[in-house]
Amino acid sequence: MKNFFLPAAILALIVSLSACSSKSSFESDVKKMGNYRCKMQQLKAKDPSDEKAKKEVEDLKKEMDEYGEKMGKKYADKKNDKEMDEKAGKIMDEIMNNCK
Repeated sequence: MKNFFLPAAILALIVSLSACSSKSSFESDVKKMGNYRCKMQQLKAKDPSDEKAKKEVEDLKKEMDEYGEKMGKKYADKKNDKEMDEKAGKIMDEIMNNCK
């Protein structure tokens, strides 16, 4: 399970750092990915022998992968916008700092 989280987190960050033409859409997309990451962190904190949590992690992983792929396509042409990268990083940090 640990092997999945790091690549997923990296993918989430890359996708969320991508820029877009609509500011509110971009912020919404970053927040959604941040919420996925938070939920994954919460599930990972549960008892490793909890079968329900394992199933939830698998389901969430699928959902995150699908969303990440969709966002990768949506923002493919705007991956090098440093201003949007910084904004996405701030949004993601805020969500993860408040994740409990």
